[in-house]
Amino acid sequence: MQDQEITPVFLSDSESRLYPYKVKMEQIKAELLKFGLSQNQAKVFIYLGKYGPRSAPEVSKALDIPRTETYFIINTLQNKGIVTAEFSTPVRYSTLPIGDAIVTLVKSEQEKVKILAMQEQELTELWNGIPAFIVETSETRKEKMQMLQGTPQINNKIKNIIGQTREEILLFCTEKDLARFYHADFLELLSSSTADFKIIVSPTQRMPEHAKEIDKNKIRAMPGGRWGNLCFLVRDSDEVLFFLRNSDHPSHNVFAMWADSSSLIASMHMLFELCWTNSESMY
Repeated sequence: MQDQEITPVFLSDSESRLYPYKVKMEQIKAELLKFGLSQNQAKVFIYLGKYGPRSAPEVSKALDIPRTETYFIINTLQNKGIVTAEFSTPVRYSTLPIGDAIVTLVKSEQEKVKILAMQEQELTELWNGIPAFIVETSETRKEKMQMLQGTPQINNKIKNIIGQTREEILLFCTEKDLARFYHADFLELLSSSTADFKIIVSPTQRMPEHAKEIDKNKIRAMPGGRWGNLCFLVRDSDEVLFFLRNSDHPSHNVFAMWADSSSLIASMHMLFELCWTNSESMY
């Protein structure tokens, strides 16, 4: 395939024979964003990886990115360790194989996490060295809420919720949600917790395979689609996590609301208990 056929891939329309390649490129680009690349960084990586070594001006022209920005992007990708430069005039750039590039990006993120973890104690000590200048009382304390988007953020929140449970966790979810919770080890955390828990799966006609290890007295099903894609979690009488976009959406698009509102918690607790009464054993 010649350059004149390659370059229009990024701009091809649905009638073009190149359009299927564009769709795949967009999918790859979306995945690369999860590894910390920007839209244009991912685009440059794909171009260099699929079309062979290119100079910065060639990349700039093919992708319609300003030349100064192109140089900056290429330098950034080099610093990330996924783009290399050839000893030539003009300098031409190429990428690592996709597998090696992903491993490099993952290891880089892991190193960042390690560094942050090492700095946690130092930062905490610095923080504690500054006195609090406000005293919270029953009059100043207000109910709070928090919006969370993306599986990593929501998973961290759920782990914290499970870890702080004193008495009981109530979980209402779909089969897809239960599968995600299983793969995130939440069911194992619940089973090993000293606190009690109850799970309602709706809609479902059978017990999912990954739920068979759960005590049959702790999990029930609601057949039919009456509750649609409803998913929420209530901890004790302290907090509730309600999914506005659950596992029917891509992991990066999952959206949930956390709150410690006593009225909302009471309402969701009442809804769960009503559903529990009308649900069926999964065994």
